[in-house]
Amino acid sequence: MLNRLYIGSLFILCGTAVFGQGEVLRPLSTRPNGEEVHPKDNIDRAFVYQYETQDIPLMDDFSIDRTRKRNAREGDADVTLDDVVYRLEVGGVSTWDMLYSTDTTFRYIIDDADPPVTTRVPLQSVMVTVRDLSVLPPTSEIVEAWPAYNLRDSVTAPPVDTIHLTSPSLFQDSLLVYTVAPAGGTYEMNDVETPLILWQDDDVYINGTYPVEPPTIGVATFDGLSRTGYPYDFGNYSAHGIADRLTSVPIDLEYPASDSIYLSFFYQTKGLSGDSIGQVIDSLVLEFYAPLEQSWYRIWDLPYVDQGAFEQVLIPIREERFLKDGFQFRFANYATLSGSFDHWHLDYVRLAGQRTFDDTRLVDIAYMYPEASILQTYTSVPFARFEDATASAMALQVEEKMRNLDIEPAFINYGMSAVSQDGGALSNFTNGLSPSGNAASIVNTTHPINSSPNNFVYDNSVSEDAAFWDVKFWLNATPDINRYNDTIRLVQELSNYYAYDDGSAEAGYGLTSNNAKLAYRFDLIGPDSLRAIRMYFNPIANLPPAQQPLQGSFKLTVWTSLSPEIAIHTNYSFSSPEYRTDGVNKFVEYPLDSVLPVEGTIYIGWTQANATSVNIGFDRNRNNRTKIFYKTGSSFTNTSFNGSLMMRPVFVAGADPFAGVEDFSRTGEGLVLYPNPANDAVLLRLTKGAPVNATVECMDATGRTVLRSAYSESGPLSTSSLATGLYLVRVNDASGATLAQGRLVVQR
Repeated sequence: MLNRLYIGSLFILCGTAVFGQGEVLRPLSTRPNGEEVHPKDNIDRAFVYQYETQDIPLMDDFSIDRTRKRNAREGDADVTLDDVVYRLEVGGVSTWDMLYSTDTTFRYIIDDADPPVTTRVPLQSVMVTVRDLSVLPPTSEIVEAWPAYNLRDSVTAPPVDTIHLTSPSLFQDSLLVYTVAPAGGTYEMNDVETPLILWQDDDVYINGTYPVEPPTIGVATFDGLSRTGYPYDFGNYSAHGIADRLTSVPIDLEYPASDSIYLSFFYQTKGLSGDSIGQVIDSLVLEFYAPLEQSWYRIWDLPYVDQGAFEQVLIPIREERFLKDGFQFRFANYATLSGSFDHWHLDYVRLAGQRTFDDTRLVDIAYMYPEASILQTYTSVPFARFEDATASAMALQVEEKMRNLDIEPAFINYGMSAVSQDGGALSNFTNGLSPSGNAASIVNTTHPINSSPNNFVYDNSVSEDAAFWDVKFWLNATPDINRYNDTIRLVQELSNYYAYDDGSAEAGYGLTSNNAKLAYRFDLIGPDSLRAIRMYFNPIANLPPAQQPLQGSFKLTVWTSLSPEIAIHTNYSFSSPEYRTDGVNKFVEYPLDSVLPVEGTIYIGWTQANATSVNIGFDRNRNNRTKIFYKTGSSFTNTSFNGSLMMRPVFVAGADPFAGVEDFSRTGEGLVLYPNPANDAVLLRLTKGAPVNATVECMDATGRTVLRSAYSESGPLSTSSLATGLYLVRVNDASGATLAQGRLVVQR
């Protein structure tokens, strides 16, 4: 049976991390989605998004992402420049060179008589309209201001000298206002085509791996990370406040109160990611918008509670102020703003009329979790090894959970299909019928794979060196109002590596002592040639003041035995964790110094050179604890945490799909930037050392050099003068030749 376990135990943390003897499991620090940063060119831009009004009934079970991605850029097909708003205006006129002082400036008339006489005359003031361009629409105020210079008029030495102020109080600025057209697409709900986009922001994380036993596959997770996946507050580890928002598009709610309109939703705290240290001020909040008043009202809130099953909430909408065209509702969480903390999971939001206070019925049958593989033990194996042992590589069967949300039993049949992306026939199997008495219950379904009656194995005869299979688990139910959550989709890769993990990290794992060793067991299908180890390291945004970040350092190591310890390879040079910021769960490949012939059982991992925890991704949905070992004393021991490391051995193969993926961190070899993203400072290190008189230069997205400094490993490089954005950092020798380079994200 496929080695899969959804862990329902509470993720108990001490502060922000849970510690074993020498090992630590901490919440994710960031979840960067790789969104491109707008170039900083001294021009402010604002994008006004338009939305299609929805009609009730409406609902979202988050089985697909219906949030509006707020990443528009000038030049996009749906983006139009509508207005240019200037910060300063005098008499209805704005010019690019406006500068003013809010303190009186003067004309100094100097008579060189004996003794000299100086007369000071105030310059003519003007009334300046000053707009706040940080809000839209901009607010304004009118202030009295004077020219941003003083005049010096010597009677005996004309002409008049103009002495400009070095820091004028008011300076001209502009805001380009763009309109973004409504997003297209439709979504079928209750057999009615409705606009795809239901939410007008994308702060939350739509996923299927964080919750525990959700109503359906997919939830919206609220935490302390912003829409780009970085903490809301880098500088203050204990910062707390409003974090994510999930705001509906405008809704036509022009109905009488007698229509009994209710909003309902499911919620759960904590889950498999984040922390479990609730604070009294942590909460989930629901607000309603009154269109005529243009005001939001708090309707419901709940403090952080212990993790339990998803709970459904029903809220009536009776007040006339809300029963208008243009009504909206929004959820928000109050959380620690420095990381992926204080999780709330939201599922199955419904807004409809003709409901009652006890209308909890959902005529829907849905899968509950995503799937990663239909292989035995592993989620991926090398293509060549699979061809050597197809029968043993395939799982005999897999189990998938589905939930009948209705209070009545349903007739359900379910099955699986698979087809190679390289062509070939579609394999489709009906694997079972639901048991009787399945009302309001979780149904455990068993899907035969390489067992009777299916006896299915991947036929890779149409592929060469690598294969990708589109696999679906489907269900058909009568009745069933929502078909989108009836299918689990996965892509099975067979290329050049073994994997236990499902590709999604719920936490970060590390060892906390010098010379500690981490070993991950793999039982190989046949002899092979190991060339690299692929790992995902979760970027560490910040740590508490008591845990100042240091740069981790380790040597890749391969063992054939842990007792007695037999290491057959250790890299000559040290490696450092490379934290990719160009997307979620992005792996980095670390090559061995030489290709290593291996067979049977091997252990891959590292030997640390310091006590820094390097925060490797930890998958908490697939339990391979018995394969994870660490050593901080005289012998290796099993980890105390259930899950899988996001660490994969890579072998020599005829094809390497990973080779076509840009390696974000290795734009130049040998430069380590930490932390990355940075706030006010960054540490630099050349892995091969730096020559005397090396320099550092930092360039923005336009190629302009914005910072230049002498290279130093002993102290941080200040980035406080840099705007939020993406930068290229180069280390040059005394002649100007580039020694190494890397990309740095500055985020505040």
